[in-house]
Amino acid sequence: MARIRYILAATALVSFFLTSCFDEVAPGNYYTFTGNTVASFLEENEDDFSSFIHILRKSEIWGELKTYGNFTCFAPTNDAIGKFLDSRGQTLEDLTKQDCDTIAWTHLIKSTFFIKDIPEGSFPMVNMNDRFLTLSFDSLGGTEGSGRLRYCVNRNTHIIESDDTVQNGVIHIVDGVISFGGDYIFDMIQKDSNSRIFAEALRLVGLEDSLKAWLDETYTIGEDSVDKGLKIEVYEGGFYDVWYWEKKKTCFTFFVEPDSVFRRNGINNVEDLKRYAKKVYDESYPNDAGRYDDDPTDRRNPLNRFISYHMLPFYCGYSNFNTRSDLIETYYTGLTDPEDYFCPDAAHTLMRISTDIRNNTGVFINGMGREGNGTRSFSGPMERGVRIYTPTEMGDVEQEGRNGIFHYIDGIITYDKHVREDILNRRLRVDWTTVSPEFLTSGARHRKGNSQTEGICFKQPKNFHLFNEDCTFSVRSPHNSCYVYEANAIDIVGNFDFYIKLPPVPTDGTYELRLSYRNAGSIAGVVQNFLAEDTPERWMPLGIPTDLRMTAEDNPNIGWVADADLQNDEAILMLDKSMRNRGYMKSSDAITTYEGIAHRDKEGLARRILTTQYVYAERDYYLRLKLVLDNPKSEITIDYMEWVPKSVFDSDEDWH
Repeated sequence: MARIRYILAATALVSFFLTSCFDEVAPGNYYTFTGNTVASFLEENEDDFSSFIHILRKSEIWGELKTYGNFTCFAPTNDAIGKFLDSRGQTLEDLTKQDCDTIAWTHLIKSTFFIKDIPEGSFPMVNMNDRFLTLSFDSLGGTEGSGRLRYCVNRNTHIIESDDTVQNGVIHIVDGVISFGGDYIFDMIQKDSNSRIFAEALRLVGLEDSLKAWLDETYTIGEDSVDKGLKIEVYEGGFYDVWYWEKKKTCFTFFVEPDSVFRRNGINNVEDLKRYAKKVYDESYPNDAGRYDDDPTDRRNPLNRFISYHMLPFYCGYSNFNTRSDLIETYYTGLTDPEDYFCPDAAHTLMRISTDIRNNTGVFINGMGREGNGTRSFSGPMERGVRIYTPTEMGDVEQEGRNGIFHYIDGIITYDKHVREDILNRRLRVDWTTVSPEFLTSGARHRKGNSQTEGICFKQPKNFHLFNEDCTFSVRSPHNSCYVYEANAIDIVGNFDFYIKLPPVPTDGTYELRLSYRNAGSIAGVVQNFLAEDTPERWMPLGIPTDLRMTAEDNPNIGWVADADLQNDEAILMLDKSMRNRGYMKSSDAITTYEGIAHRDKEGLARRILTTQYVYAERDYYLRLKLVLDNPKSEITIDYMEWVPKSVFDSDEDWH
């Protein structure tokens, strides 16, 4: 199957504008040459950029832009800054040092990004103002049914010339000052004229105070850990440069039904929405039916559950729900769609978000694609799910706020009985980098830096707990040369002992809990796994320790043999059963290494079946991984986990 390129990019939009073409960016008057820096480029074109130069100098970042480094600079012209100042009734001299800092930092990213390489959605790293910028398109119009598309940043600013390369980065010339996103996400939704019903329901459930959280002022980290970072060995002879997350932030992502979507479903006001939510959640949570109807601020109230299920406790732009589009081509064989599972703010709920790479029709919530539930015997119907609007489809709606973003959706989403019992009755493969909100809000999960060997370190990230801190805990930046699911993973180096709060299961029942196995050579650890229910206190050991120093082929406890070395399909199935009896499975054939080798065919990769037991949907579960081999340089890479219901692992589960 042919690889599919740039699934999350603007191809869907281009197909919509069938007779359109992109607004060509000409070389123009801004010729660059070897040796130019961002600063010298602007100085050479001072007639166009003198106002921006003034702002950069006053913010005291000008010196950095004259030296070596890696920057993406969105350079507003003098006309652009003049219009901005006129709208505020100010002159250039009126701008304070703080004003200049905000403007300068908004227009700079400390990494190099060419527009031609960025799909529609958020840039892979925050700007120096600690916000993600969103790339979208709009049409310049045209004649005889044709039109031209142009790039937009945060919707209000157009790129009039892109990808001017300089010695320390790249410059994109823009026709406006990029919006700062100063309002809290609660206020952004409240002032959106297209979603009055949702906004009123959000106000009624009493979440305003929690939705105005932002920086954790108690969080501290050493300056050297942020600026200089450190170098860690994450496999034999392989070193990564990592930096600690500088600011601990609380952010949110909302899915919002516009009023037009509600009205198509017979919901014309918030009272209609209350009745709709009650019908759904009385059926999904029968023990709570009728008990909390009078108090919408109670988390068990149907309207509260409805709104809370629309709210993810982290920032996520359109292109970042699944793995980065540039990595889909490298790592997906086309047998399954990219998928991820997230825990909304509603207690003990789960959401599947997937990208339709076969039909290239977008990103969907709670759909059931061609892989069905993960069994060969699946014969049920495919379900489209609810599609997330692209930034371009949002039009001129301001969707980014200080502490979050909201996306329109084209249908109504709920955690109803059908979603719980049918859509999510499947193999739930959860990438570990989605489990903590901090990994997504920081951008660590989908970060695209200046090198393939980079990562972001964290101190006690939410949903993880390190019993001791004499180890480094980092999220590896995704890249094109690794042996992990979705091209990113968590690396822990040192005398580690930590636990993870697991995502919930959708319904009560018997499940297998599986953990990805990745051999890392002699520096890897020997790990004992434990499970606790309700509270992370009463730890129950899960089998014998796992020796991560040995490949799945060399470890007799695993018994891995390549499919190609077996005689026929019957022998392959017999080997699979033999491995399962030992508590292991081969890895997936739907994912490849960067060399194009399916994970199933790689001897260093496998899945460990940790336990098979009855699990409750309304309870918390914690997985602990403890190093039992004293080695201060020991390393473990945790990649993904799987909750697999009995209906799947007992029904001819396939190799995906």
